[in-house]
Amino acid sequence: MTDQENDNRDEIADAWHTAPEGSSRRHDIRRLSLIQAAGRAFGRKGFHRTTLDEIARELSVTKPMLYRYVRSKQEILYECHRMAVGMAEEALAEAERRGGSALDRIAGFAEGYIDRTTTALGTCVVLTEYYSMTPEDTERIQQRRRAIDTRLRELLAQAMDDGEIAPCDPKLAVFFFMGAINGVNRWFSDDGERDGNEIARVFADHVVASLSPRKSRM
Repeated sequence: MTDQENDNRDEIADAWHTAPEGSSRRHDIRRLSLIQAAGRAFGRKGFHRTTLDEIARELSVTKPMLYRYVRSKQEILYECHRMAVGMAEEALAEAERRGGSALDRIAGFAEGYIDRTTTALGTCVVLTEYYSMTPEDTERIQQRRRAIDTRLRELLAQAMDDGEIAPCDPKLAVFFFMGAINGVNRWFSDDGERDGNEIARVFADHVVASLSPRKSRM
């Protein structure tokens, strides 16, 4: 590990151990720390090769302690995806509250979503392990993703009607830019040249640029 990676590991473990006793937020703080630690461990070794013992070592706790917060690796994987889709929902809701044109709201969503995931989840390659969840958990996440996808397609259709962007297939356009956005946590690094805030702004600009009116190559 690099010095920065060790620092990040220490920060996550510290958050676990300093969670205020008796606080209603203690459980949530520790659960987030567990998910962050697991996400980084999964990123190094992969979901299937990482054990709960290794995740416990990331937090300097015993494996039995983890069972107070999760029942299995499968549950951790589900929680990673649940947190990520929750951040997408929050980013979209915030973009809608801010208002502006349909394209403004799409850009606001992209920036807000990336900013949230890089801050809270960091390098979380496990988000690509979509179909390693149980069928029931996969369906829960898919339902929420479909709702976001539907709203983004509606915003794209509105942007076309308003003449903000060139005609396109909203379904494919959403697949295109969400594929790029969801891939950020695969390569993002806390000690990289650019922090999550800057990456979020740059990606939002690229989303807008990819949708701007221009002549088709066809």
